[in-house]
Amino acid sequence: MDVSGREPDGDAVPGPRAADVLTAELLPRRGSRLRHLARVGGAFLSQVLWQLVPGPSVHDVVVTRRDDGHEVLRVPAGEPLTAGDLLASVRDELDRLTVAEFRAAWRDR
Repeated sequence: MDVSGREPDGDAVPGPRAADVLTAELLPRRGSRLRHLARVGGAFLSQVLWQLVPGPSVHDVVVTRRDDGHEVLRVPAGEPLTAGDLLASVRDELDRLTVAEFRAAWRDR
C-alpha cells in the first residue's frame, strides 16, 4: 500500500465499517417536557382521527460516535408507529457502508 491508501493494483482500501465507529438509537426530540407531552398528545390525537391529521414526530434517530458519544446525525423519526422503520434503515446502512459513505449518503437529508 502506498501513501495514498491504494493497493498496488489501484483499488482503494475501504475505511472502517460505519457500524464499528457509529451507533444509532431513538431518542426523544429536543425540547422541554411540556413540548414532548404536546407531541405525544398530538401523535395520539392523530391516531384517534385515523391519520386524517399528520402526527408530529415524537422521537429522533440519533447517530453518535462510539468512542466519545459525539452526535453525528439527528433526524426526526417520523410518525410514532413507523419510527422503528427509519431506525432499522439507518442501522442497515451503518452495517453496509463505511463512515465516509454513510456521511455522504445522509449529508443532504
